[in-house]
Amino acid sequence: MHVSLNVILAEDDKDYQDIFNNALEEVNIPTTLTVVSDGYELMKTLRSPDAPNYNIVILDINMPKKNGIECLKEIRKDQTLSNTYSVILTSSQDPIIKESAYQAGANLFLTKPINFHEYVETVRTILTSDWRMNLPIFF
Repeated sequence: MHVSLNVILAEDDKDYQDIFNNALEEVNIPTTLTVVSDGYELMKTLRSPDAPNYNIVILDINMPKKNGIECLKEIRKDQTLSNTYSVILTSSQDPIIKESAYQAGANLFLTKPINFHEYVETVRTILTSDWRMNLPIFF
């Protein structure tokens, strides 16, 4: 049986979209990736009747139309989405933003790495985390 994770990435920066996709290929874990460019598009995609059951939602903080924290709060309030494993992947290292993310319901908060090798390991961490858990994971 072929099993694949369904992952949705909400990232407005095309370069980071490409880096994530390239890192995903390096990790070599069967994954179906959906990429959206803003928070509004994310929520629309997640709520679509045609949407697969996403195992992992990866959100940038700073996105147009709706930021990652706003989306995360909506995800946690929505009965059909509330248990979705949600990861904040951002360039911010601000501890206040990190705390806000966890208060909004993030399962995992990671800072975008500087080099590609570290980015590959970050993607591996996201995909191999126990995403069935509802507790925050701190790194």
